[in-house]
Amino acid sequence: MKILSVPEGGHVKITTAFGETVVAAHASRQHLPKGIAFIPYGPWVNRVTDPQTHGSGMPSLKGIEAEITPALDEQVLDLESLVRRSFGRK
Repeated sequence: MKILSVPEGGHVKITTAFGETVVAAHASRQHLPKGIAFIPYGPWVNRVTDPQTHGSGMPSLKGIEAEITPALDEQVLDLESLVRRSFGRK
């Protein structure tokens, strides 16, 4: 957050090879190494993870390379909007 000049609760865009999403940024209570970010499991992280489960039934959620940028003019989608955008329903 410090490197990106994003304030507590500010929005960031996470982009991976699998998709993108905008989330609110919050400082970790635990120290994370430089270059590491954490996003809790849920609908927003599903937009940026590989849907392949390789037979395990659960996608790989660690070690995903991502670009994180300030999302100055973008809002975090509410759950209904996120689902509509994910599945193309309007």
